[in-house]
Amino acid sequence: MERALVVDNSVMMRWLFDDGSPSDRRYAARVLETIQAQNLQVIVPNIWVYECSFVVSYYFNQQVLPAADARLHLEYLFDVCTVISDGVSPAALFEVSRLHRISTYDAAYVLLAQNHACSLATLDKKMRRVARKLDIAIALDKSR
Repeated sequence: MERALVVDNSVMMRWLFDDGSPSDRRYAARVLETIQAQNLQVIVPNIWVYECSFVVSYYFNQQVLPAADARLHLEYLFDVCTVISDGVSPAALFEVSRLHRISTYDAAYVLLAQNHACSLATLDKKMRRVARKLDIAIALDKSR
């Protein structure tokens, strides 16, 4: 049984903000329920630190989120996640990005899931496509 799950920032932001499509919000909620029910460790690549902070700052700058709430959201996510620096080389990120036509940011999540033999929770269709090609399970994916 899996003890860890790679969770993309697109999913985590749905935990904090009530935006995105109803199906995206339902998927994110189911991922969170699964993490809690199975006591899974959430792991993320280094780039997540910047992605997460960027989105929370964006909502603050749009005056959607007060500064105190922004801090609380960031503290919550940083308590939930384990940031993994697993020595993936820039060349490896480039190759996955080049071969599969995804960003190197997305490649970081895909490689983390692959290197740690974990499922990947993401709302990103391109990342899902690449994960399937690389035989990486998609969390809560009914098509497998």
